[in-house]
Amino acid sequence: MKTFYPYFLLVLFVVSASLSAQAQKYAPREQTIRFDKISANAWVVAVDNEPTDALKKSWAAYVKQQFDVKAKKEGKDGLEAKEVTLPLIYAHKGDLKARFFTENDVSFVAVAFMPGYDIALNTQEHPQAADNLRRFTKNFIKQYKTKVLNEEIATSEKREKAIEKEYRKNEREHQQLTKHVAKLDKQLRSSKTEESKKFDLNNQKVEDKSRMAALTTVMKNQKSELAQINQTIQTMRGDISYLEKLFADPLADQKQ
Repeated sequence: MKTFYPYFLLVLFVVSASLSAQAQKYAPREQTIRFDKISANAWVVAVDNEPTDALKKSWAAYVKQQFDVKAKKEGKDGLEAKEVTLPLIYAHKGDLKARFFTENDVSFVAVAFMPGYDIALNTQEHPQAADNLRRFTKNFIKQYKTKVLNEEIATSEKREKAIEKEYRKNEREHQQLTKHVAKLDKQLRSSKTEESKKFDLNNQKVEDKSRMAALTTVMKNQKSELAQINQTIQTMRGDISYLEKLFADPLADQKQ
């Protein structure tokens, strides 16, 4: 138990640090964003360095699933659902806009709802509706990132199993060589072994030990990689748990 306790503390620290970073990184913030031909108040979220095309595709599927509306291309990096009613966000019709862009290798999603040409939901004039839009945006991030993380975990687990299989194979070979070297030593010490044969036996021993040393190095690297993969998987599972708890933010019909 003493051997694994420091490692457990290290994993716990890494997960805790990750969750703290997530809390800041995935929290929508309110700011003015340029959407193609107009600037509007929006909720903006940093989403690591996720591909903007993947974010855009997922957003289109998300709004279709949630409200059965179709988001169409707006400008070079945006999507828009025009003249739609979103009862879980705002009681009146408007344009649901989303923009997907990158700054300094960080991807961003900006979401706005405009019930008028120069009017966008904001926390000063439409506090409840703006909060609904914030939660709607936040839940999209939860859904998207959870899916991405689960896919990454599956890939990591597949790699983990492959390394474990190769490690067991190397371990068996190392054990066999250890037994063989012990047998060679016994033969070399035996008075019954002819001197002419000892030369070949000794060469075989040197060859076996060289292979054992190579296997030891490979297995050490494999154990290190397995520890890293396990740590990464635990961190990603912690991220999913965080997203599921903090972002479980249901919407309710609002009459405004």
